[in-house]
Formats: sequence, C-alpha cells, structure tokens
Amino acid sequence: MYVAALLANFFEAGHAIQVLMGDITREQYFASRLARPSIQKHLRTMADSAAALPPETRELLAKVDWQGWIDLGEMLDCSTPDKRDAVWIALEKWLPPAGLYLRQYRARYPELFTFKIG
Repeated sequence: MYVAALLANFFEAGHAIQVLMGDITREQYFASRLARPSIQKHLRTMADSAAALPPETRELLAKVDWQGWIDLGEMLDCSTPDKRDAVWIALEKWLPPAGLYLRQYRARYPELFTFKIG
C-alpha cells in the first residue's frame, strides 16, 4: 500500500500541475503569485514521493527519471537562474512523459498501484 500511495501522490500532483499550468509561459509562471506557489507545492510532493519510493520500485519503473525528480527538490526555491531553469525544464519537459510512463506502468504492474490493507 505504501508504494501505491507514493505513486498515486506523484501522479496526482503531476496532474494537478498540468491543470494549473494550462498554456502558461515561463515568464507568466515566474511572475505568478497564485499559480506558482500551488505548482511548487505539487512539485515538492512529486520530489518527496520520488525520494520515498523504494529503490527497487524506481528501478522497475525506470522510464521515469526518479533521481531527476528527487534532485529537483533542491531547486524549488528558484533562488538562482539555474534553479529557475531546472524547475521550468521539469514542468515543460519532464512532467508530460512522467505521467504517460506511469499510466503505462499502471497497466503493466497493476499490483504496484493497488491499495491493499493487511
């Protein structure tokens, strides 16, 4: 159940980001006082969920760049141009395929995504 919860958190946070992002541009994102804090909260959920996944799960679901998502957690303060670039790259380039890969993995390994008690 623990793995299923982490994967669900990761996936749902990514979906929420995509809804919040819409067709926002980089400039609009970094200027936003409403969307950016919410998106960054969801990015934190994704980074923390990736970090908490057991290594064997990350290896099994290797199409997702789990280490990249983990490392992104250190960039979320956007305090330097490099950190802002890393966040924007994650939003623009990593997010869509990560969601696609997780949907594919859910079909291939449904037991990882199933909540079980006991």
